[in-house]
Amino acid sequence: MKVFLIMIVMFFFVSAGFSQGIIMGKVHDTQSKGIAFANVLLKSVPDSLLVKGIISDETGNFIFSEIPKGEYFVEVFIMGYSKSYTPGFNFSGTEKNELEGITVVEEAQNLEEVTVNATRPFFELEEGKMVVNVANSISAAGLSVIDVLDRSPGVMVNRQSNSLSILGKNGVVILMNGHRFRMPLEAAYQMLAGLNSSDVEKIEIITVPPSNYDADGDAGFINIVMKKDNATVGTNGSVTIGQGYGSGYNGNMSFSLNHQGPKFSWFGILSATYVDQVAEWEQFRGNNNGFEDISIDTYTDRFSTRKSINYQAGFDYKLATNTILSGLVSGYNNRWDMTAPNVTKSSYSISPDTLIKMTTVEVNKWSHIMGNINLQHTFQNGQVISTNVDYLTYKNSNPSWYTIMNYDESNDLISSEEFRITKDTPIDLWVADLNHSMKIGKSVAVESGLRATFSQFTNTVIFEEKLGSDWMIDPNFTNDGLLNEDILAAFSTAKIEFDDKTTLNAGVRYENTKTNLTTVSGEEIVDRHYGDFFPTAFLSRKINDNNLVQVSYGRRITRPTFNQMAPFVFFSDPFTFFAGNENILPTYTNTFKTDFSHKSMIFFVQYSQDKNVIASFQPTLDEETNTVFLKTENLDQSQTVAMMVAFPLKVTSWWEMQNNFTFNYQKVNSELNGEIYEVDQKGLQVVLTNTFPLPKKYTIELMGYYISPTINGYFNWLSRGFVNLGIQKDFEKSGVLRVSCNDIFETSQMRWKSFEGADLEFSGRFKFEKRVFMATYTYRFGNSKIKGTRNRKVGSQEEQRRVTN
Repeated sequence: MKVFLIMIVMFFFVSAGFSQGIIMGKVHDTQSKGIAFANVLLKSVPDSLLVKGIISDETGNFIFSEIPKGEYFVEVFIMGYSKSYTPGFNFSGTEKNELEGITVVEEAQNLEEVTVNATRPFFELEEGKMVVNVANSISAAGLSVIDVLDRSPGVMVNRQSNSLSILGKNGVVILMNGHRFRMPLEAAYQMLAGLNSSDVEKIEIITVPPSNYDADGDAGFINIVMKKDNATVGTNGSVTIGQGYGSGYNGNMSFSLNHQGPKFSWFGILSATYVDQVAEWEQFRGNNNGFEDISIDTYTDRFSTRKSINYQAGFDYKLATNTILSGLVSGYNNRWDMTAPNVTKSSYSISPDTLIKMTTVEVNKWSHIMGNINLQHTFQNGQVISTNVDYLTYKNSNPSWYTIMNYDESNDLISSEEFRITKDTPIDLWVADLNHSMKIGKSVAVESGLRATFSQFTNTVIFEEKLGSDWMIDPNFTNDGLLNEDILAAFSTAKIEFDDKTTLNAGVRYENTKTNLTTVSGEEIVDRHYGDFFPTAFLSRKINDNNLVQVSYGRRITRPTFNQMAPFVFFSDPFTFFAGNENILPTYTNTFKTDFSHKSMIFFVQYSQDKNVIASFQPTLDEETNTVFLKTENLDQSQTVAMMVAFPLKVTSWWEMQNNFTFNYQKVNSELNGEIYEVDQKGLQVVLTNTFPLPKKYTIELMGYYISPTINGYFNWLSRGFVNLGIQKDFEKSGVLRVSCNDIFETSQMRWKSFEGADLEFSGRFKFEKRVFMATYTYRFGNSKIKGTRNRKVGSQEEQRRVTN
């Protein structure tokens, strides 16, 4: 019903837009061919004062509306042509006045086409965000977007939980071309793991987003900006093929096609990835169960394959000069298969030691389809109104099978067990929004909007044990859940330009959330209803051409993902389980940030305070069974101070460096397993990129990465680092070839360790992949000046972070 009402409002709004008096015409050359993008000025007679100015469309047509009664003439100019004028004419203010065609004559001398090649720095500071120019990175060729994020400033990729963090904070929201994906972060991770970096222009890291974005996400936003081309009419495309080898075969393919027409434009993107990997997992746990000391060592090789397909197709149709109807369909299919032989050795101070061999077979399948309809109208006075209606559906099937063989201290088989777990999670979302923007005078721009999000998912987990030839359901680990969540939001922001050097962007957002989680049978698990205001403020001052200062503040919320709340269980080893937590609460964050840039040097300091921090993989020990459950838990509070400096350095004419250093200090206070603890940690992240331009269009890139330990609640992620090398050959019209070796010295692995003095001691490592050799070739065809697809607001993309794996 809500969606239907919005569409009715849109209909009346567009109908009203066509009922006004207008002045229209067409610009053409001496051959009667329409001239696109000409400057068309409406001026009054006799003082020649400018009344309005517009640009002709792709066919040379133009329309002026909302013009008062008066006497006018039209002036037309465009580079390469002489100015042209119409005779003066009277306009009553109500009728349709169609002018005769306006002819522009080509000037005698024209500038020849000039091509300027410039390399942007790998890191840049733009208004309120850090920019990573992915297209400039040679060693990134052939990698997934997840691999590229793994080397980005302040970003940490957790390949075990399929999640991301920024500056030590976990509430990350993923955007694509400025619009948020309405899926859990784990599902967005699956999509980005299958998306080729060759399709990406840059990555924007926004730690204090403005109020026109959803307030969700305490860490901020990561915006993936896809590649675009220049502006004209025609068709073009590109094909990228990558082949490589690490611990197994790596291959990817990407194909894009883009057509821009006078009224109808469309595009399509299709990419596929296949990765064969062998990951290493090792873990130690030590504790006392009240009777004796116990230590458990686990080791496994995880043999896995990932097959993924990403697709996107959309269109823009001009209903009128200033009215555009757009449609978008996107989705992916991602299948991950794993077989993991697991050896677990248990040592007891009193009881006999044991040995357990467990084989795990797991399949994780995700599929997703999103459909969007967008209608946008721009008034002649600059006001813009747009609306979106989105529908999203996800299907996640995650079955696993376990065979456990128990041996005594003499390595004699004692017993064997078989378990299997099925987990099915379909998710559906409806999103509708209405946005309006306008200028008040020359210095104030205001944007306001409404959004409604309606989410529903079911989560069914069945745990079965094989007894003889029969499979019996174990009710202790079998669960089902039904979640309904509605989020209603309203926002308003104002951007004020005090002068050409000082800008204030401030706003406030209100969100009302209703969450209800029950069992399928009707038993209530979670019932919450709350509303909050989320203000933001951003002040920018350009001191001079070389120096810029920015100060910002924002209040945000991180809601738990759907599957963090829904009950489920998975085995890591016979004594370690991953489980859900229906009692998890949202995190509230206040962030203060100051940015400074001097020429190409970037510096910022950020302070944030979090309440009820959502922390993954927090251990809870069951002493009776000596089993550890790793759940998402709330930490009472944390404080984080982060500082970053990035600067380029030209060592010689053939050696350029981009240096990035991020420092942070984090303090956590909480209680877990009956222990009250207060821990702090100083951290450092270093990203050094060395570029060596060589003759004959060859370029070499050498990149080094290091990150020191970071806090994750009850334990620390330990330090890690790697070195990557890439070589590029630009064949110009024939394409670009890139060859790379990632993690040359095989030092990249995730390691963890509980903090000193903890009653439950545990540590481990997860090496996701060996060094990877990749060769990637990109070939572009068609008109190289075609403009890219229009950036437009897809309302539903701001919820996709919460669809989880």
